Amino acid sequence: MKVANAKNLKLGQFLAVNYLVCSLGLLGWGAWRTLGFNSPFIWSLGILVGIMYVLCLWLFNRAIASGGLALSTTLMRLSAAIPTMGSLILFAEQTNLYQILGIVLAFMCLPLASKAPLRFDQAGKEALKGMTWGLLLFAAYGMTDFAFKVQAELEPSADPNAFMATIFGTALLFTFPQLFKGIKPNRECLFWGFVLGLTNVLATYFWILTLAHMPGAVAFPTLGLGVIAVTTLASLLIWRERLRPANFTFLVLASVAVFLINLG
Repeated sequence: MKVANAKNLKLGQFLAVNYLVCSLGLLGWGAWRTLGFNSPFIWSLGILVGIMYVLCLWLFNRAIASGGLALSTTLMRLSAAIPTMGSLILFAEQTNLYQILGIVLAFMCLPLASKAPLRFDQAGKEALKGMTWGLLLFAAYGMTDFAFKVQAELEPSADPNAFMATIFGTALLFTFPQLFKGIKPNRECLFWGFVLGLTNVLATYFWILTLAHMPGAVAFPTLGLGVIAVTTLASLLIWRERLRPANFTFLVLASVAVFLINLG
């Protein structure tokens, strides 16, 4: 997503190539064999998640443009607080003081994620506007992740490939018309769309399997901490993004929050 943003690739075409690769890959993987056995619940949940996937990647692109890769990814992965809280409240997973402190810290450190100080002048309004994309990404990604926990708890026997075929097929329906708008996708769009599609479908597959074997209160923060660490290093070393002191404080506190949640 950062490469696509830096190269000014057309987002609609980029996402369409991504979801086309996902869908064709799943068909080749044999997802069609069990697709018809999906229950109405899995169909509905898959359609919802497919729509949310498109929304999350669109919000991620806007957040990167306004706040950079490090802060956007940290906000996205800090959203682990939402499914973790849902796992504890709705599915009665055991909790402890560390997890409660981690969830509270996750929400308290959000104001520090702004690319510029939040003030009440015109510059402050622009900073708040940029921060808004990150907060919307935080909420949307957290709710999307929680949908996988719902599937793992309410219908754990659902075939992962068929579930993913519903998700990515829905996302493809929403983005496929973008391929025919304006000029045709260039080679860079096709290449990076293929890369995103391949990693997208594999990450989703591994995530479904993870939640089938690990409590959500542990799985969500573990993934979040790893992604925050890797993308922060990438943003600083590869993309040379400049962060203000408050942003570094946010990254540290966010990592601490995710770590505390992981102590369940």
